[in-house]
Amino acid sequence: MRRVLFAGDGNIDLQLTGLSSPVQVDREVIADGFEAAIGGSTTICAGAYACLGGSATFCGLLGDDGNGRLMERMLADVGVDLSLLRFTKDVPTGVTVNLVYESTRSQVTYPGTLAVVDETERIVAALPRFTHLHMAGLWPLERFVPRVAEVLTAARAAGVTTSLTTQWDATERWEHLDEWLPLLTYLFVNAEEAFSITGKKTVEEAWSELHRRTAHPFVTLGPDGVFTEGTRIPGFATSVRDTTGAGDTFAAAVIFALGEKGMTPLAAARYACAAAALSCTYTGGVSRALSDAAVTRLLG
Repeated sequence: MRRVLFAGDGNIDLQLTGLSSPVQVDREVIADGFEAAIGGSTTICAGAYACLGGSATFCGLLGDDGNGRLMERMLADVGVDLSLLRFTKDVPTGVTVNLVYESTRSQVTYPGTLAVVDETERIVAALPRFTHLHMAGLWPLERFVPRVAEVLTAARAAGVTTSLTTQWDATERWEHLDEWLPLLTYLFVNAEEAFSITGKKTVEEAWSELHRRTAHPFVTLGPDGVFTEGTRIPGFATSVRDTTGAGDTFAAAVIFALGEKGMTPLAAARYACAAAALSCTYTGGVSRALSDAAVTRLLG
């Protein structure tokens, strides 16, 4: 079994689902559901990878507080190895409030530990124990972002394949991304991110530009599937409860399908579309409802 190291953001998600209407200024909106869940692109991806049956280790920083310890328990419950997780008493765990109305989602985030985390030395030291490194949600990690190229260079030297889910850069400057792209094995972006990064106006043009700059880009298209390897792969119809973590589940499933199931990139992308569809049927980004068997059943 391949061992995958997940490094980057980790925070708790507070999910308010089934809103009676979109959020309105100075008006109370009623939600029909609430729960705390694994948050952060990296930790959601690690949790999804573990649920599929892979070996996932998370390296990151959480506050030594109620939210951080709850995150620790939730990650351990889905099988993520936490031997490289650190806690600090100096800064609270980051929190994201997800407000879900029908198929739309609004997010408000308090960065907390995200603003101070930099695990570069620990990641580099741990690399020889792993076969793949996945990073995600980097833009809020102000101290880590300038050192990501150092980590990717060390991974390449160690023979470790790498992947990145960019998430959105609010500045749209995508600082340092030009350094990272040549060092990556796989890149995961959604269409809006791809357009912003490349300046292109169609998915095909954006993918081609990314492919010129990095080895294997995947441009996700929400319910419409994914564009990769010059091919559009359709999504799977499903009853949507919460889209939180669908993109991270897609990335986890691609990495799992390539590494553990020996699939081609196109077959892995179809497998990942099914996994992402399943992730929309439950609340929160991670659930034991996701499994390799469940994905295989949906594939038919």
